Amino acid sequence: MDDAKMLYNEGKLLVRAMDWPQLKNGINGLEYDCTTWANEFCMLMNEGLSSASSTLIVPDVGVSTYKNIGFLINSDLANCFHISKSDSGSSGDINNGDFFANRSDFKTIMELANYIKVSDDTTMNEVNIISSIDSIVGLFINQCPRQDALLQRIYVIKKCLFNITGIDYPIYLYNSKEGKLNKIELTNELEQQIIQKLKTTQVFYWPDEYDEPIIGDIKDIHKYTR
Repeated sequence: MDDAKMLYNEGKLLVRAMDWPQLKNGINGLEYDCTTWANEFCMLMNEGLSSASSTLIVPDVGVSTYKNIGFLINSDLANCFHISKSDSGSSGDINNGDFFANRSDFKTIMELANYIKVSDDTTMNEVNIISSIDSIVGLFINQCPRQDALLQRIYVIKKCLFNITGIDYPIYLYNSKEGKLNKIELTNELEQQIIQKLKTTQVFYWPDEYDEPIIGDIKDIHKYTR
């Protein structure tokens, strides 16, 4: 069993919801702007991601996620310092001393996982974390009517993150209605289908710490680096 599925079955898997990359007109024409994701992963690789909001998902309970796309986190490798059974309205950064949120309901992830299983509570919970790149175990999309479009965008992200981190993250499909998580097997045929459906294969990202933007074609992702 792969890491993400094992963590999911153990009630230890967090999801970090993100915006999907937007199409924009760049110097090379139409591009997918992946800057938000690139910034987040550069932080994960360097100073770490601090006070980020995430949601715990558990098997057979359709816990809602904030957005339909994002990445998966091993809660054992993250500092889960604030654990709430619902949206806690968090803001600020604990490292800066300005973190604010409604009260924490639990002291541990396992307490939250047990609560969700027993109560069958599908409400979106909130877990605030401090984490590094080592805690990331994959990417996810939600099963929904726009699933094909989500898969295309997360594929772009997968390629972008490989260029930044050197890690080829697996992609998972999460059924937020039934509480099921399954890995998407990216065969060569499926990858070609995804690429053919993209509006463009050009990607763009410019993290805060980069002196210049990275612009290129996802089909040649191995040819251009920072």
